[in-house]
Amino acid sequence: MKNTDFKPFLFKSAVMAMACDGHIADSEISEIRNIVANEIYFMGYDFEEPLKSNTENIKANGKNAINQYLQEIATNDLNDHQEILLIEVLLRIILADGKADESELKFLHMAKSKLKTDEQTLIVKFPHQIDYLMDSNNYGSHEEFPHEISI
Repeated sequence: MKNTDFKPFLFKSAVMAMACDGHIADSEISEIRNIVANEIYFMGYDFEEPLKSNTENIKANGKNAINQYLQEIATNDLNDHQEILLIEVLLRIILADGKADESELKFLHMAKSKLKTDEQTLIVKFPHQIDYLMDSNNYGSHEEFPHEISI
């Protein structure tokens, strides 16, 4: 995927991760702002409008917005580096409030199941998050995100 297309997709990923539990915590918004301000892969990215439009999409479409996003992962041609960045951003947002809800873990595993990067590679890259990366409940095998979302 071209970098110009990847930035908006990666940001959308962060917003989806933030909203998938039906609650947007202040700590998650702070983490998104921190990531955009400090990570080179978001350099120069103006995120206020995409934050608003992605949030409105989730409010209007609930879990259908999440399911549509999960299909986008499968159809985008992400390279290995982009897949690692995607998982990094998802983990940072999911863990921003200090806990990972079941719906957030389902979302993470469903997103991860759409990638080419194998679980062992991700565990080596993110050893401190091994408990979140291991899909012991087979959430990645779900076809659709099961939780209703109303934010």
